[in-house]
Amino acid sequence: MEHRWSVRKPFRSTVTLVLPPWGRVQAEISDISLGGLAITSPHHAVPVNTMTILSFSLERDGRTSYHRLPAQVAHCDDTRIGFLFTEPGSETLHVLRDMLYPPAIKLSDAIAGQSVAA
Repeated sequence: MEHRWSVRKPFRSTVTLVLPPWGRVQAEISDISLGGLAITSPHHAVPVNTMTILSFSLERDGRTSYHRLPAQVAHCDDTRIGFLFTEPGSETLHVLRDMLYPPAIKLSDAIAGQSVAA
């Protein structure tokens, strides 16, 4: 059973990692959450607890924001590597929160089938 404190959402984008001993490696993000992201395995076994830097972009309201975050390998198997953000920063957390959690609507509007005007 997985224990996580944030929803994980499928997400497709490219990330650049700095991984010893390979240096810079580009990979495909498979999902993302407030606490980290997972990539499809770049065909290298990476030991759990390895520290790295992740560089990737996120879209919000038609704008692109660029993020460069320290992270730690939390999981590695034949198909995926999971990273935990160690210092995500408030800007990254705001963008991820908006991306992962759409605005709530009033229960009465949901029952009535109405959408809420922003």
